[in-house]
Amino acid sequence: MAAISGSARKRLRGLALDVLSIVVVGLLVFPIVWLYLTALKPKGQMFEGPLAIVPRTVTLDNFARIWNAVGFQAAFRNSLIVAGVSAVVVTLAGLLASYSLSRFRYPLRSFFAGSILAVQMLPGIVIVTPLIVILRRLGLTDNLRGLTIVYLLLALPITVWMLKGYMDDIPRELDEAAVVDGASTLRVLWQIILPLMGPATVAVGAFAFLLAWGEYLFAVSLITSVEEKTLPLALQAAFGQYTVDWGMLTAGGVIISLPPAILFLFFQRYLVGGLTAGGVKG
Repeated sequence: MAAISGSARKRLRGLALDVLSIVVVGLLVFPIVWLYLTALKPKGQMFEGPLAIVPRTVTLDNFARIWNAVGFQAAFRNSLIVAGVSAVVVTLAGLLASYSLSRFRYPLRSFFAGSILAVQMLPGIVIVTPLIVILRRLGLTDNLRGLTIVYLLLALPITVWMLKGYMDDIPRELDEAAVVDGASTLRVLWQIILPLMGPATVAVGAFAFLLAWGEYLFAVSLITSVEEKTLPLALQAAFGQYTVDWGMLTAGGVIISLPPAILFLFFQRYLVGGLTAGGVKG
């Protein structure tokens, strides 16, 4: 009986964990499902009742109105440029910096590593004012170059530390063997280490892209002209003086969510591998 009782408890525990997982996943997925379904509703069905989630009639008018709103298409292009450039530059710079921290020993190495970590610990609200002042003096406010620089500064510290953790797991014997064969320092990085860090590189690149794609605080602090706005700022077109156009707002949210979703679908294997590789010691 004891064995049966223990087996029953094990099954009940497993069932409880399954139910808990379903509830948690449901709570996380529900806002996304609500967003997508609400974006397909006509204005008259927007808030018919708390349980009226599925639209009775489907329309794409909300997407047409937000897409044709003043500055939205330019904002979509601006966000792609800023996020794409940030992801590429942050990944390349992070690889070089993490290679230096992981493979070389020099007097200021510990200070350099500690400074990077200290910068990462600062909340964005603390550094937004100094950055605005500095960029204004450099003539880099209200343009995409200044905003890109800000996103590079925000993403680079965590990128360096993530890549360093992955790189520390790669045996140094591979570097030494390549050097014995006559490989230069950069050749060791690009031809030996980088191919082994594919998942990690994709993970940090995606992180940098998503950070720049959906960031609002620095964008609203630095950008004022319609031509230079990014997508989070362009959603303000849905806000009137006294009302909110929820159809345009939800449709804009769907459009903003599509590139990250596509990015995840194409690089899912690399993202999962990159996020778990740092915990395995070689």
